[in-house]
Amino acid sequence: MRIVVVMLTLLLSACSSMPGPSSRPAPRFMTHITDEGSKRFVFEALAMDQLPSAGIRAPSSRRQAGRVDLNTSLDEEQVQGWLADKHYCQQGFIMLSRTPWKIRGECNETATAQDRQRFPNSPAWVE
Repeated sequence: MRIVVVMLTLLLSACSSMPGPSSRPAPRFMTHITDEGSKRFVFEALAMDQLPSAGIRAPSSRRQAGRVDLNTSLDEEQVQGWLADKHYCQQGFIMLSRTPWKIRGECNETATAQDRQRFPNSPAWVE
């Protein structure tokens, strides 16, 4: 009985010291709305960022729902899910450039006054 209690204590203390999913950094999402109203964005993920699970490409033996590892890359479905959650690009987007970890795009719709308030231009934005 003592062995069971000691093992449970060790197991619980080990689990409580593990970092949770909230300790991972979020994907980088930057927005820029031009004077003409074009809504642009950059979506960039680092390895093992927490991402929407839809559309992640990975070998079946390495698949982890909702995560990106070194053998996967971003795809359009994944970014569309993220944009839908943020209510940005509500009418879709065109891809301006792409790398395995970064997608630059422009929304199909023009920015509204509400968009400008909700999504201020990112100071780190580079054209």
